[in-house]
Amino acid sequence: MTIGPRYLIRLDDACPTIHWERWQRVAALLDNYDIRPIVGVIPDNKDDTLQIDPPRSEFWTVVTEWQRKNWTIGLHGYQHRYLTQEGGLVPVGRKSEFAGLDLQVQQKKIRNAWRIFQSHHLKPRIWVAPGHSFDSNTLVALKRETDIELVSDGIALNCFMNDGFHWIPQQMWRFRRMPFGTYTICLHPNKMSERAFQQLEQDISKNRRLFIDLSEVQFSTRPKNSFEKILTKAFMLRASMIRK
Repeated sequence: MTIGPRYLIRLDDACPTIHWERWQRVAALLDNYDIRPIVGVIPDNKDDTLQIDPPRSEFWTVVTEWQRKNWTIGLHGYQHRYLTQEGGLVPVGRKSEFAGLDLQVQQKKIRNAWRIFQSHHLKPRIWVAPGHSFDSNTLVALKRETDIELVSDGIALNCFMNDGFHWIPQQMWRFRRMPFGTYTICLHPNKMSERAFQQLEQDISKNRRLFIDLSEVQFSTRPKNSFEKILTKAFMLRASMIRK
């Protein structure tokens, strides 16, 4: 059993119209420290807020290169369009591309998303929900339409099993030193400031030995324990207070 804390890095909202300079800077930083992140790739982005730079035709070639470097490619929804006001299984927010929709609708979205990746000879290994919002129907759709068995989400101290999926918890948006546990730090390169870049490099350089990739994750078939359930409720209560 691993002693001490372990951290993964997740990069969200990859699509052809990303802020290319910032993404290239993040990639160079992680490559410099030999860190292989999870990358949430949007198959068919229709979110106007992510129309940042002009689309580049080499986007899927870049994703292929990420996969070649053993970065973990994540299925980040379908079009990143929020259609409902549902929080789903991890109600960090109250908007969703999936939660609250009929199973048949969700299956079609997942099927279309999966086919786009297949057309580029790519195979996502992990589910990364836009806005952290999805429900039980989403998981059924993933089982029926994909080979994905991993979920990047949830509040817990270590990996756990739920609804037939291995969940790798995602509890942080910046590095914090913890005494033990497995933590995913979710970053949005499109929005990162100069200060954020400097802080990220400082955190990694001082704590490099604590950062792992998917191949080093210790999976478990256990459900959440009682303490983690209380932790989840406390986190969700705090999130709801922030939304107000």
